[in-house]
Amino acid sequence: MTTTLQQRIQRALDACAHFPQLFTAENDALKTLAQDYSQKLARWQHHEQTLNIGIMGQVKAGKSTFLNTLLFDGRPILPEAATPKTANLTRIGYGQTHSLQVEYYSEQEWQQIAEQARQPSDSDSHKVACELLAMSADSNISLTEHWQKVANLKDQTEVINARDISELQGLLNQFTGNDGRYTALVKSTVLTLPDEALKGFEVVDTPGMNDPVQSRSQKTRDYMANCDVVFFLSRCSQFLDDADIRLLGEQLPGKGVKRLVLVAGQYDSVILDDGYDRASLAETEENIHKRLQRIAQQKSEQLVAFQRENGNEARAVILEYLAQPVFASTFAWGFAHWPTDKWSSSMHHIHGELQAMAQECWPDMFSQQDWGRIANVETLRGAWQQARHDRLPILTQQRESFTRESEVQFESLLARLTGRITSRITTLETQDLQSLRQQQSQCQQRLEGIAAELRSIIGDAIFAARKQTGQISSQLAEDISRHRHLTAHTGIRQESYSYEVSDSSWYNPFSWGRTRTAYGTTSVSYQYFNPQDAVEQLRQYSRTCASQIRQHFNTLIEPGALKKQLRQSLVKHLNTDSDKYDASVFRSALESAIYGLKLPELTLNVDESRMMFPFQGEVKTPEDKKRLQQILDSALGSMFDDLAQQLSSGSQAIFTQLETLKNGLQDKLSNSLNAEVSEIEAGLQRKETEIIGYRNLLNQLA
Repeated sequence: MTTTLQQRIQRALDACAHFPQLFTAENDALKTLAQDYSQKLARWQHHEQTLNIGIMGQVKAGKSTFLNTLLFDGRPILPEAATPKTANLTRIGYGQTHSLQVEYYSEQEWQQIAEQARQPSDSDSHKVACELLAMSADSNISLTEHWQKVANLKDQTEVINARDISELQGLLNQFTGNDGRYTALVKSTVLTLPDEALKGFEVVDTPGMNDPVQSRSQKTRDYMANCDVVFFLSRCSQFLDDADIRLLGEQLPGKGVKRLVLVAGQYDSVILDDGYDRASLAETEENIHKRLQRIAQQKSEQLVAFQRENGNEARAVILEYLAQPVFASTFAWGFAHWPTDKWSSSMHHIHGELQAMAQECWPDMFSQQDWGRIANVETLRGAWQQARHDRLPILTQQRESFTRESEVQFESLLARLTGRITSRITTLETQDLQSLRQQQSQCQQRLEGIAAELRSIIGDAIFAARKQTGQISSQLAEDISRHRHLTAHTGIRQESYSYEVSDSSWYNPFSWGRTRTAYGTTSVSYQYFNPQDAVEQLRQYSRTCASQIRQHFNTLIEPGALKKQLRQSLVKHLNTDSDKYDASVFRSALESAIYGLKLPELTLNVDESRMMFPFQGEVKTPEDKKRLQQILDSALGSMFDDLAQQLSSGSQAIFTQLETLKNGLQDKLSNSLNAEVSEIEAGLQRKETEIIGYRNLLNQLA
């Protein structure tokens, strides 16, 4: 059986456990490597077992019913959002208990909702903000007490456990239902169930609207970016309308998603609309499929062309999947699989109308097979499994990558450890107490010169880093110009127009010359800014710059490179020809002291709470566009000031730590030398037993 890297690391740790007080630097490094690799492996294994699924679509597209059918066999676990204001972001996954994790708005975010409600506007976001405030007032919740509770919660999140799924369903209605007491104050929810069928899946049910709070909208984008497959629900009766196209353009992630499944939902309703004009169910379905597939093909080609023209190849590839819609009906699934007493009133109504139409217009009534085919749930489940299959090669590459990196670290540690053990065996075989103390004295005399050169190396690194810190700040300022550009989006609106047409008849002379006013509509394109783009630009600037600062600064004071330079200098000093001095006696111990140095690294914290803009929906007027640009510029400047301050204070803290390390370096080397001498002296007292133990340890490590 092949020994895994995790097993090899553990065996090395088990072998070293017989010498707990010796080779502590290497032993500690092994423990750190074991913990780090174990954490990476655990994350990978969790990632491997989890397929991340995003559900997108407009409010009333049937997302909740769709998920209830696929995940809960139709049980109404997820309450349906009757209006946009109740459509919260919900994640669903496996857990050991039934639980609901509720993330509330912060008081600052609620104040922004209130400000949005005060701004006169006819936008959807203004209406939603007003409705949220009204819902909160109707619930009779003391906001003062509520904000006090939220302030004491970790990440504004409350975890509520339930005994069973029925109790959990009641909780959901309170926090996410249309009439829930706390719904207005809830930002997002996480639902966990100990249901084996959910193992391997995490579902993100998105609000499907432009959120009145940008931080929540950004949260949706963040979760969607981690999705492997996205199911986009579009009602057959309004298939891929303008609102759908806007959602696909604004919320669909450009990276990460491997497959987009277009679900032509509520298929039963369009059969009812179309069936009276057809001679059979087969003819009705054939006509619907041709018509809607033609729409899907046209919309897909338009969206793909637009994305490619704008350089978004990844998104263009995903949008090509729109040309292959999957027709589905959750009601039909219920007709085929659930007893009638489990049907909702809407299901009873639709079923009755469909049966009446079949009896009146077609030669045959609906069969169980017809309902199953119309439901088409198995095709959707197959899409989930196919996405899981397609992602395994990528995940395997990820595991191989971090395993190779850990293997290199392990082999390096193993070489250091075996080198120290071999050196210890050689010393015990060739030295006695008198010669050992002579070697110690000789080495101690050289330590001052060694430490002086090592201090010089650290001093040079500090000087270079101080000099270039200002250059990093200059680069940050230059990066602002690359992130202040807002891309104009193209929208389409319908405008009415009137024109005069002749209303005369040749047979009626009195009507000659008479006209009437006729009316029509035309599609007009317009340009607008999306305020979420401004949020994204600010996020990209902050994260890119923070990454560049860390990378650039830690290259100047890179722990691995600095330790290597210190070690090379140490070896150069120790390699001195002398009849009285054997450098190999203490070389491995002093090298170990260098490896064990704790060198500081720069850390930065990016405050994303400022990434909010007082705009919602489409920014169309020149005045609003100019104001949005000004606010973005101001936010970028504020972010620059914050990062520059963190760079200044963080680098100064590092310089102080390095100075302390530099000044204490000689003591560090001296202590390591003395500890090595003490261990060897103790070993010389039981020389043969000690050598046997070390050789056994080498064999175990090999």
